[in-house]
Amino acid sequence: MKDRIHPLPASERTMLPKAGAGRFTVVLPWDLDDRLSAFPKSKDEGQLLVLETRAKPKALPFHRQKLTLVVSALRHFVQAQRAKGFHVELRVADSYAQGVEEFAAWAKPTALHAMEPREYAIDARFRALSKTLPLTLHPDGGPGGHFLLSRAEFAAWAATQAEGRQLRMDRFYPLLRKRFGLLVDKRGKPEGGKWSLDAENRSHARGVTVPGVQRFAPDALTLAVMRWVARPDVGQWGTLQGFDWPVTRSDALRALDDFIEQRLAGFGPYEDAIRSDTRFLFHSLLSSSLNLGLLHPQEVLERVEAAYQAGHVPLASAEGMIRQLLGWREFIRGIYWELMPGLRGANQLEGRRPLPDFFWEPEQTQMRCLRDALESVRDSGYTHHINRLMVICNYATLAGLDPRPVSHWFWAGFVDAYEWVELPNVVGMGMFGTSAFTTKPYVASAQYIKRQSGLTGKGKGKPRAGAAPEAPCTGCRYNPDARVGKDACPFNALYWDFLSRHRARLELNPRVATLFRSWDRWSPADQAEIRATAEAHRDSLPSTSNYAVDEDAG
Repeated sequence: MKDRIHPLPASERTMLPKAGAGRFTVVLPWDLDDRLSAFPKSKDEGQLLVLETRAKPKALPFHRQKLTLVVSALRHFVQAQRAKGFHVELRVADSYAQGVEEFAAWAKPTALHAMEPREYAIDARFRALSKTLPLTLHPDGGPGGHFLLSRAEFAAWAATQAEGRQLRMDRFYPLLRKRFGLLVDKRGKPEGGKWSLDAENRSHARGVTVPGVQRFAPDALTLAVMRWVARPDVGQWGTLQGFDWPVTRSDALRALDDFIEQRLAGFGPYEDAIRSDTRFLFHSLLSSSLNLGLLHPQEVLERVEAAYQAGHVPLASAEGMIRQLLGWREFIRGIYWELMPGLRGANQLEGRRPLPDFFWEPEQTQMRCLRDALESVRDSGYTHHINRLMVICNYATLAGLDPRPVSHWFWAGFVDAYEWVELPNVVGMGMFGTSAFTTKPYVASAQYIKRQSGLTGKGKGKPRAGAAPEAPCTGCRYNPDARVGKDACPFNALYWDFLSRHRARLELNPRVATLFRSWDRWSPADQAEIRATAEAHRDSLPSTSNYAVDEDAG
């Protein structure tokens, strides 16, 4: 049987003589930063063991562009380190832990160093290895780490919160702003007088000219990886054509420059906008590079603040980006380690429906906003956070889908998704599977979609075709102003039915309780019709998908 992992060229099947085996740093696909504390500072100090795994590509139906990105970035990193004079032992094993064990048995290194692995199961295996091998695990946060805080530092902060009290980002974020001195004055007060300017990040972008994004044409190495991914026994889903994600450190720095110069100024006001004619709007597209280690969050934060201090971007744009990176990214990563492994099964709303087929084949749904978001993922491995939260996860929650397969789809489909980031975002925030760190479900009716796409007010039917072609509600099969009937937008009946079904839980929340006044004004007959419309939609959902999942692979 041919190896499913990209075969190593003969020139890369290097074997270090046993006599030369000393200190080695184990490099996993998200460790692509030689400034990390586990890395040797020179070739005289140590060498590198770079690992690929056969198990990981088979663990989920991964997007073809994601597989291409991860493998190509790793191979480019190998090239770069060899160009610096390091010996790089590039090996393929059934699992990362097996790769370390086999190398240690063969080379008998005097010392092995590695960053704490990003994923729960791989981390557990490496900790077990450290008891039998000379393996030192370096903190993946703090100085020399991938993140700004170590896991221990986040756990210490979490322990300061009263027992049973939610872990809240709005209490966490100001502490980091002050600690790292970002957008604070000499008194430690926030620029502009508020820690969060989220209220200024909600403008629609109708009629706004959106700048293009930096593209990165595949080189020979990437094209070779793409040919492997195109094999029917490897890539399982997603469009490979058009792949242009950054795969090197230099590409990632160019992408950072492009964002700072072209889109950061517009990021703040249009952060929550939705449009059908442009997939990326003003978003940074840096998350894939950050999550591979091609960029470090500190350098991005410093560039964003410098752009504000130089007067190039408004405060709301700089603060909005800093909040996403310094606040939410650090917070979500800490939440992952606090709540694992139970977070995988979190499902307090008891959603049980399987994932509809149109998540894999978007043309099967006639809901234009949902189809747009799903097509973006299919075609590029990416869509921005409002499509993720307020279109895809909003729909999944209202439709009563099981959070776990939705989480698997995000993990498989997005080029920037790994379990540590997608699981808390999808199951915790997106689908309210737990109350550990969110106060309410992020759900909305079609009125939210209309508003964020620049359509306001109620009409006598669905928006006139051609009135706002970039707005997803325009030209949609459904009427965003209707709650019931075959032409009503499913978001509306699903939304009110959801509130009704979960009333006992939700009306205790003052941020949600007022919504029930509208529900209570409707007659029992109207309420029954809403429920029937919602149930008919849920019953119509196609679901025949059958795919293998191994959450602990690698």
